Order: sequence, then structure tokens, then C-alpha cells
Amino acid sequence: MRIPDDIKKEILDRAGQNIVQLIGEVIPLTKAGTTYKACCPFHNEKTPSFTVNPSRGTWHCFGQCNDGGDVAKFFMLRDGIKFPDALALLARRVGITIPQGETKEEKERKAMLHALAKAQYFFQQGLSENRNGGRAYADSRLTPYEVERHGIGYAPKGGRALVDYLDKSGVPFWAAEKAGLIRREENGPYKDCFWGRVMFPIRDDRGRVIAFAGRRTDKIKTLKYVNSPESPLYKKEATLYGIDTAIQAIQETGEVYVVEGYFDAIAMISAGILNTVATCGTAFTKEHAAVLRRYCTRVNFMFDGDAAGKKALQKATLLALKEEFTVTAYLLTEDQDPDSFFKSGESFNEIRSMTGLDYLKESGAEMSPIHKKLHRLERLERGLFYMAEKIPEVRGMIAKSGNLEELFSPDLLPAIHDVINTPPPPFSPRVQRMIETLVRVKASLELGNTAEPTVRSAMLLDVGEALSLIG
Repeated sequence: MRIPDDIKKEILDRAGQNIVQLIGEVIPLTKAGTTYKACCPFHNEKTPSFTVNPSRGTWHCFGQCNDGGDVAKFFMLRDGIKFPDALALLARRVGITIPQGETKEEKERKAMLHALAKAQYFFQQGLSENRNGGRAYADSRLTPYEVERHGIGYAPKGGRALVDYLDKSGVPFWAAEKAGLIRREENGPYKDCFWGRVMFPIRDDRGRVIAFAGRRTDKIKTLKYVNSPESPLYKKEATLYGIDTAIQAIQETGEVYVVEGYFDAIAMISAGILNTVATCGTAFTKEHAAVLRRYCTRVNFMFDGDAAGKKALQKATLLALKEEFTVTAYLLTEDQDPDSFFKSGESFNEIRSMTGLDYLKESGAEMSPIHKKLHRLERLERGLFYMAEKIPEVRGMIAKSGNLEELFSPDLLPAIHDVINTPPPPFSPRVQRMIETLVRVKASLELGNTAEPTVRSAMLLDVGEALSLIG
């Protein structure tokens, strides 16, 4: 049984407000400032790395899992259940009753889903029978396997082909109209919403067709794509193309690749990158982020290499970072998109990539003070792990606790100094500067803690100068 959207929101909101109590019922939580900590229930550890943030209504494991999300995702992982079952569990815990029986809204949704399923069959038959020569365009862009795998179809020309088919199939016109398949002006006859277009079925996370995108097959550039209008089933800004088939791979890898176009997503999947989704002709939104947050904490953006794609990449990166995702930007050349790149036979490993924060810095995006600080910390962290590759003691300390106090203990500083000054330098100048900065910061802080106030102030200024080297 489907849970109505308003009830679903109420469950998640109330569960988020009571996240400490709900998670605290199954694992012991200890208050640590404004958050709560525990040993992660999803991997073995002795030092707590699992954190619950009551103000955000989220949890995160900073250890081996490097995963997180809302309360629903916690119980999905803990109990091995799906999202609807997690909602039902939370509803019972927070005292919300889910309506039983089939409501009027549910009956309407079922009728709309039936109409969309019929339309999907009709469009597939239209491509299979090569009506109006529609197969030529599909064959020029997709393999027969891709056409079958992704349910690609064709909407015949004429304006009433689908109307007539739905009528003969006993599908009520009101349901087809509400689903965005047909329309009419005032009391005129019904007409198809799509004709003369290659059709991409858009599915929800349960694999049900909820909308379509139609791509024109001629060379006219206006209205290249037409998408279904929004409906009770389809919210464009919260829907991701391919999410139904990508969920398992996203959960297994802990990350997702987000592209802009339908052909891009298909090309990525054909290249073996199964954890790929596409936005449905819109920018990456907060609603998209909320959907992905159920399954992963890392987002990889691969947008078109042109100016518009770069601008969209900046906005998407800023939004995803704000939503606390770890972001990687994959950069294609100006004349490439993911579809053309993979069709050219080039290797995924040839694509230039960088962290989201690095991309914002390099592309000249407007970065908030918080993003600038996070960028510095990110670069410091990379320096630390680079050191760990060279110094066994550092590697052991990071694996043990990642504690900066231990990392820069008096016993270890000489080893770090030796590595920095061993010819030939094992680090690039940029990384060497980071390491030297870390040493200076630590030394300055140690001296500042014991010095007279005037000396301490000077040492803190030295820390600021050292951090400025990182840029």
C-alpha cells in the first residue's frame, strides 16, 4: 500500500525531530556537545565514529562506512528493509497512523499508472513496427540492446494515435489526461501530447512508469525535448531518470554519478557505470539530493563540457556540498558530453576529475567563508594521507584514530622533518608546503598555549599566515 505524500512527510519530519530517541533505543548514544556519539553499528570499531545530529535530524559514520542519512535510512540499513517498510516502522514509533484501505487518491494513481503502462507498450510497438520511420533516429543513437534494456519507444505522428489506442484498450480518458498523455482544449476532442518523437519512459524507484520524455527526430533545435507535465505521480524536480535500476549499484558503491541527459545516462550504464542517474531536463535540486541521501553520501557530477554545463556544474556542486555530500566533478572538454565521450571509445580513466571544492576554486565560483574553510581542511587532509603513504608511523596513527595531537607528537615530528628534507623530495612542492604548514601550525599552537598573552597573539598570527599558504 502506498503511503500518501503528506503522511510520508509527517513521518519523516517527526522522526527527524526524535532521531536521538529512535536511534538511542537500538544503540547507546553519548552526548558530545550538540551531537551524540556511539560506536558504529554497521562496522566493528573501538573508537566512536558514529554521530547523530539532532538539529539536522541526520546521522553519519565518519569511520570505515563513511555513510549517513536520515532515520529512515538508518533502519533500512540496520534491518535490511526497503523505504516503505522503514516508513511504516517509524510511523509506529512516533505515533502516526497510516490510513488503511484504498483512498480516492490511491485509486486515481492506480488508474494513471495503468494508463502510463499501456502507453509504454504502445510506444514500444511504435518503434518496433518502425512507424513513420522512427526507428532510424533511435538506431543512429542507440544499440538494439540499449533500446530494449531501457524501454525506448516511438510516438507516431498524427495527433490521435495514442488516444485511439487507449480508447480501444478501455483506459479512461480522465486518467490518461491526468497522467499527461493526452489533452484537449475546452470541450474539443482529445489529442496526443507526444507525436513524432523517440520516447524515454521515466520510472519511479519501484520501476513503475510515471512520465515520459520525447526527443524529436528531425534537425530542428527548438523544443528538442518535451517532458510530461507534472502530475500526482511525477514531480520533475524530485525525479531522477534511471533511479530504479541504479539503486542497488549506488548502495553497493556508496556513490552515484549524476548526468544531465537521457542519452548520457544510457551511455554511462552501457560503459558499466551502473550507479548513474540523470536529471529530467532540469537543474540538480534539493529534492534530488534528498532522494539520493537515502542511498549514498558521495555524488559525482559529469555534465556537458560547454559553458552551460560548467555553470550547471558549479550550481550543482554548491547545492550538494550544502546538503553535506562529498562531491567529485568530472570535467569533459568543451565539445563533449558523456554520451559522445563514451561513444568515441575513450576510457573513463582519461577524464579529468577533482573534488567539488577544488572545482569551485578553479572555476572561480563564489565560495562562502565556510566553503573556503572546508577547502583548506580538505587540502590539509590530502596532505596528511599523502604523508601516510611515506611514513609508516603516520599511516598507523591515522588508521588508529586520525588524531592530530598524536600525529604531531614530539616523537613523530623528527620523522616528518626527515621525510620533508630527504632528497629527492618525495612530495610535489604544493604537498610539501602543506606538510610544512601543518608542522608550523602545530608548533605555533603548542607554544601559544604556554606563552605570555602577547607572545600567544603573535603565535596565532603565525598560524593564520601558515594557513594562508594553503590558499
